[in-house]
Amino acid sequence: MTTIYYFNPENDLALANGGLNYTAPPRAARLRHDLRLLPAWLAHPGDLVLCHDRTDRAWLYGQGLDVDIITPDELATVTEAQVVPWGWSRAARRTLQRLGMPEHLLPSAERIEAVHRLAHRRTSIAIHRQLRQAGYSDCPTPVELTTVEAVQAWALEHPGCYLKLPWSGSGQGIYRVLDMDDAHLWQWCRGGLRRQGSLLCEVGLDKVQDFATEWLCNDGKVELLGYSVFDSDFHHQYAGGRVDSCAALHGFIAGYYPALDAAVAALRQAIALVIAPHYDGHLGVDMMLYRTIDGDIALNACVEVNLRCTMGLVTSMLGQRHGMRGTFGITDAPHPAGRSLTPPAHFTAVVTTS
Repeated sequence: MTTIYYFNPENDLALANGGLNYTAPPRAARLRHDLRLLPAWLAHPGDLVLCHDRTDRAWLYGQGLDVDIITPDELATVTEAQVVPWGWSRAARRTLQRLGMPEHLLPSAERIEAVHRLAHRRTSIAIHRQLRQAGYSDCPTPVELTTVEAVQAWALEHPGCYLKLPWSGSGQGIYRVLDMDDAHLWQWCRGGLRRQGSLLCEVGLDKVQDFATEWLCNDGKVELLGYSVFDSDFHHQYAGGRVDSCAALHGFIAGYYPALDAAVAALRQAIALVIAPHYDGHLGVDMMLYRTIDGDIALNACVEVNLRCTMGLVTSMLGQRHGMRGTFGITDAPHPAGRSLTPPAHFTAVVTTS
């Protein structure tokens, strides 16, 4: 069956907004436009990428990908296809409706509500509990709190902890408590509690390496698609990832943590119990290797659950399916070095070789 991909990187923000109608901020809208063909690297031969026009068809063919563009005025003729946006939300479903996507190809409103519920960061608590029952999670489980007084008391007991909004954009909605007298921090907490009802509180860990596992849920089944190794900046935003074979990425992570396979098997089971009965689509689980007070390397097997396609999925497929090696990033440099994965624009996705 043909798959129709649609790049909507603002979807995390749309989930946080919660409404049927959402207008992306300028930077997110620019990313959506400039990187519109990025999903082509996830596609299989014969698949389609939804774009407003066919301007970039020649560029796409020049990449050697047997993938084509479909425009909104062609959607009405589609009778059978799988629709894969970057992420699902109430707003994403409404946008695709307005673009002309046939109703029978879209998930039901009930299914979208399940996505909204599972995208809440408390899903990571449920995953941690399942992992703990399986014996593969020594990492402290996040705590969900609903008052600023409770958050302040918890933060006082856990210096250097992280506070997270339940729904927020990737790398956003996160505040590290470094100063209990930070007035802006508690103003941020009050605003977050007022808008979203709770905050997730997590113990700060001595990070060694960020990585993720990439998954696909379909009809209740869970498939491991690969691994991604990435960097994040001071604000916890994605700062680029390693592009390599699945075997090389697995070997890199397992070199730090030899029990990786057992932990991933337990994570698969947790996803099967918590997420797969209610969700069909891609997801990434951000994970972290950290150093304990004894100097050992330990694993936080669920830092975040990203209920959508991820940049880690892109880097994984670039290495596995397209044989690329190097470092992936998104740049606004006018003449980026390396291989461009999207047409020339303000923002460009690029793989550079070391």
